[in-house]
Amino acid sequence: MHEHLHGIGAVARRSGLPVSALRFYDAAGVLRPAWCDPVTGYRWYSSEQVSQASLIARLRQVEMPLADITEVLASRHRPDEALTVLDRHLHALESRFALALEQLSDARELLADLPVTRFEVSAADLTQALAAVRYAVASDQAWPALTGILLDCSAGVLRLVACDRARLAVASMPVERLDGPPIQVVVPPSVLESLPDREGGSPGAVGLSVEMRADRVSFSAPGAEPVVAEPVAAEYPDYRTLLRATWTREVRIPASDLVSRVVDRDPAVDRARPDVVAVLLGDRGVDVVQPSVPGAVAYDRAYLLEALAATGGDDVVLSLDAARRVLAVARQDRPEDRSLLMPVRLRLEQNAYS
Repeated sequence: MHEHLHGIGAVARRSGLPVSALRFYDAAGVLRPAWCDPVTGYRWYSSEQVSQASLIARLRQVEMPLADITEVLASRHRPDEALTVLDRHLHALESRFALALEQLSDARELLADLPVTRFEVSAADLTQALAAVRYAVASDQAWPALTGILLDCSAGVLRLVACDRARLAVASMPVERLDGPPIQVVVPPSVLESLPDREGGSPGAVGLSVEMRADRVSFSAPGAEPVVAEPVAAEYPDYRTLLRATWTREVRIPASDLVSRVVDRDPAVDRARPDVVAVLLGDRGVDVVQPSVPGAVAYDRAYLLEALAATGGDDVVLSLDAARRVLAVARQDRPEDRSLLMPVRLRLEQNAYS
């Protein structure tokens, strides 16, 4: 029975139609198998049906409606009739393509009218801000926006924001000659890393002219080729919500002092979780303690050290949102620039963040 028949798997491989599509075309009456095993339900096809399946695959690639495909198959032995159906579909595609060109032309005109925001900023300030947030950029491609850095310009301030869902870093700088509405765009870190930050060895001597709009951002420095980039096409999370947390505890401490406590900890504090550090913010300062101590909150040790290093200051301010247990790390002289760390759930075997 099966000598001159082909199983559904072989037909799928030879025609380019998936098995699921062949089952669908069987149920729709477009391409019924030559024989179906009454016990297993397995479908078997003739050599001619393999050719028909290949024809269906090609017609579906050009989005031919199912009714037209059925008509082509029915008239396959009458070439003139089958070609008439193909020509009719070709004319329909040409009409749709002409309409698409018209719509894309209109879209280009609309994009040309996108609002533009222009300003100037110190290249050295931008470099310093980049260093303060770069460590928090995500690498997970499942979240495209988080693999970039958000540029948020409003009210005479440019903010750089990075977030990998376990931590968030914000750094800001003043802008001059601001012209245009508030705007946010996300750019790859490599774009900012390619910008100049000094001229003749004098920090801050380079002024960057920046032009931002939804589909393009450009940076121009005197005597250098402009750096033009296309923003990451993904929406950035509302980072301002986290910044509006209720900071119920606040402690000031020398950064070096806290780093030494985090690094040179008592080995007995968290021997089972060396990647975690538990801190307690109290009236007397900051203590590195066992996670079981009432009021203590655990954080990723490496993340905390990176946040402290990114501040670039001698003294830091630690703030705690007790409700969400989010820890904020900021320089004492720049409280608006901060890193936020999510707590570690110690009941899990691996790190998981609230």
